[in-house]
Amino acid sequence: MDVIGVLEIKMKIRTFANFLKERFSFPVKKIGIQTLWGCPHRENRTGKGGCYYCDNRSFVSGSLAPVPIEEQIRTSIEFWRKKRFSGKFIAYFQGYTNTYAPIEILKQAYDKVYQFKEDIVGLSISTRPDCIDRDVVNLIQTYCSDFMVWLEIGLQSVHNRTLELINRGHSYEDFVNAVGLVREGRDILICAHIILGLPGETKEDMAETIQEINRLKLDGVKIHHLQIVRGTVFHDWYNQGKIDVMDWQEYLDLLLYLVPKLDPKVVVHRLLNDCPKEMLIAPHWSVSKQEFLNEFYRRLSLLG
Repeated sequence: MDVIGVLEIKMKIRTFANFLKERFSFPVKKIGIQTLWGCPHRENRTGKGGCYYCDNRSFVSGSLAPVPIEEQIRTSIEFWRKKRFSGKFIAYFQGYTNTYAPIEILKQAYDKVYQFKEDIVGLSISTRPDCIDRDVVNLIQTYCSDFMVWLEIGLQSVHNRTLELINRGHSYEDFVNAVGLVREGRDILICAHIILGLPGETKEDMAETIQEINRLKLDGVKIHHLQIVRGTVFHDWYNQGKIDVMDWQEYLDLLLYLVPKLDPKVVVHRLLNDCPKEMLIAPHWSVSKQEFLNEFYRRLSLLG
């Protein structure tokens, strides 16, 4: 793409890659860390097995085997050094709910990043809005003096009817309250996770989710397209014809409708998700992820 096209895109979308270039003078990569603390919603809140779309094995990087956190970090750094990557890293506490443990356990886990302070410049913690309280955010704030800190909060939709339908286990109001706690004079950056194409939602419904992200002045958003993962409740619904997914052209058009509605200050961490082939039931697209993104950025650059 030519320089003009790139400049036009930068005006329409603030990608996570560009955000990192603004913030650091060197390349930065995320490395996934799995705590295996589980999910309270899956384990003991509803008895319904958690969110109907979810299987953690479908979206975490690396193994879900019980490996010490420092070993996970060391192995990831060594892997990228062998690939001749000379930049720094964000330690991403990724799978399950990474604030779902006693505060002293959380501190022990997060403190592991200090062992790698020469290599790690950021800390990113993925969690649920109903697993955030003042003690948790006070602890996370203590890392902001040494690292760029993101709290990634699963939202999926701002519509409570949708959250109930997918058995999410929290309300939109829970999310708003969690954001309020994090915002109390703290330096933590907030990224909302959302899913586009959830059953029953129109593109206008999804646009309302985007508008709420703007209204709350969130720092970032991570966008996923609906995928049907083997063994989930959605897998059953898909087999029964109760749920459908988008082909890549439909999803591309949807992104081109929604992304320009985002406040240009909002950092877009991702635009679509991955799933291991052996776990993915649908959709199976005829284009690769990179081909899809290339076409998205090409068409985005052409928008007036």
